[in-house]
Amino acid sequence: MGCVVVSIEPLNETITGHLKKSGIDIKVIGRPSDMMESLENLQPEVLVCRDRDNIATIVERCPSIKMLFTVEVGVEEMPFEKLIEKGIRLANTSGISADIMSNYAMSCILCSASRLKESICNQQKAYWKKYQCTDSLTGKTLLIVGAGRTGSMIAKKARNFGLRIIGVQRTSRKCGLFDQIGTLNNLPEFLGQSDYIVCTIPLTPATQYLFSAYLFGKMKEDAVFINISRGGILNESDLISALNNGRIKEAYLDVFSVEPLPVNHAFWSHPDIIVTPHQSGRLENYMEKAMDIFICNYHAYIEGVTMPNEVNLQQGY
Repeated sequence: MGCVVVSIEPLNETITGHLKKSGIDIKVIGRPSDMMESLENLQPEVLVCRDRDNIATIVERCPSIKMLFTVEVGVEEMPFEKLIEKGIRLANTSGISADIMSNYAMSCILCSASRLKESICNQQKAYWKKYQCTDSLTGKTLLIVGAGRTGSMIAKKARNFGLRIIGVQRTSRKCGLFDQIGTLNNLPEFLGQSDYIVCTIPLTPATQYLFSAYLFGKMKEDAVFINISRGGILNESDLISALNNGRIKEAYLDVFSVEPLPVNHAFWSHPDIIVTPHQSGRLENYMEKAMDIFICNYHAYIEGVTMPNEVNLQQGY
């Protein structure tokens, strides 16, 4: 009997047909009320899921599971200790949206430099501001907190605008796309040099509320803060205080601690904040592209080698 592969993520016939041509005969059960009973009966070795699918219970009741593939990038809700204990390998879709997320980050930088938000406000008031300027990006400093696949793509595109680029990652190994690389220990120093700060770093216990009053206090007064990571890396009240007190210039936020963002949240009406609805990584034909990543990781798993998108269970990303 071959490897039993089950998906609780709904997949259409086009996708399952594509998987079959790639040698993967997958059974799609979705998330009905009797999902757990179905999984117990099937006892899959490989499960396609999301990190919020009560994975701790699933792996307890399905000891057959040896590989999990989550169709999302974020894995912060995964029961890492239990996966380690049971020897279960995990892969995600890291990098799937790197191109469009880097486009989003650059659009925020360009929007700020061109003072587009101010001009839109002036248009609504039919106000012609004489001698409105556009800021040059040449020679400015961009700090990318999270120099992984998305961060590297941002750096590659930012080079075309003459920006000096600093990256923060887990280790300070050199990368040609960055003028300088450091770790989280260097963050206070780097913030003082940076005109634009883009956050792509994963949410882990070490990065929960990373950006709070202390780090906002290290930023330049004309700094622009852009978050496309997770809302949990940010203390939202401290950001509002930093903006209100003129500690930083403005913020572009695509992710939030609570989503959808509550209608009475202060972010909606703040004059120095642009809110977007977690759209930076929302890729068209996402599931088709996610399954292409799954195919590569599945075959690596079957061959017993490191999966291209294998998550380090010890580090949590």
